Amino acid sequence: MNAAAASAANVLAPWQRTARATVGLYGHFIRLAFLKFLAYRLRYYTGVISYTIFVAGYYYLYTALFASRAPGPDGVATMGGLTVSEMISYVAVAWIGRSFYFNNIARDLMNQVQDGQIAMQLVKPFNVQAVMMFEAVGESAFRLVMFTLPITVVIVPLFGIRLPADPALLGWTALSFTISLVIHSQLNFLTGCLAFRMTNIQGVLRAKMVSGDFLAGVLVPFSLFPEWFQRVVEWLPFQAVGYVPVMIFLGKRPGGELWQALGLQLAWAVGLYVVGYVVWRRAVRLVIVQGG
Repeated sequence: MNAAAASAANVLAPWQRTARATVGLYGHFIRLAFLKFLAYRLRYYTGVISYTIFVAGYYYLYTALFASRAPGPDGVATMGGLTVSEMISYVAVAWIGRSFYFNNIARDLMNQVQDGQIAMQLVKPFNVQAVMMFEAVGESAFRLVMFTLPITVVIVPLFGIRLPADPALLGWTALSFTISLVIHSQLNFLTGCLAFRMTNIQGVLRAKMVSGDFLAGVLVPFSLFPEWFQRVVEWLPFQAVGYVPVMIFLGKRPGGELWQALGLQLAWAVGLYVVGYVVWRRAVRLVIVQGG
């Protein structure tokens, strides 16, 4: 063996993680997130009470509003195209769905930037955006078991929520809320990236929480707003988080409209992930580590 061949043999091949190892790695982050939130499960037990109170408030509000409205030609009072039973179901399902897809990616990212942990994240051999996404999946898995299901068991019989006539709509609603999790997580990730410039984004987080629930249709259905407002909101990703899944549950997206609604959600999920990737690549250039 000549010198050139010996030198080539001593060069280490670039390290690469296999596809199976990658799946195992990100699966590990899902498991860790589930276990982390399991330690704070008492907080979610109290959340069942608070969410029930929220839905109860809307229940009595809309019941009073519908009682004051004159019935339509068919003898049934409607508001924004919804009957009183549909409106109550809308509110209940919207809050049940929120209990599943909600997460604090933006706050976690801000905290990592503030205390310098983000520097350690950047040197580790994984994609931080993907890690935070899979941690959100783990959190939502925990929420599903310890938060969403208990809320459903309490709210559905308490307020007489009617299930869809077509059982298949339950499956489509579940799929839609799963896509909502991805959209909501990427919106939070983009918000968290602001911390690289602003450091403290507490005010932004508070504004986003209120405006996000409003624009997602959790607080008030879009159908109650003027036509121009509905047209504007259609160009934003927020409706794909809360409004679209609930409309699917109520059977307001029949036939081809169902596929169109799910396609819209998938487009936002993929698009926001790509935008988040680009923003992240630019944001990390602002990281400055001091000390030794």
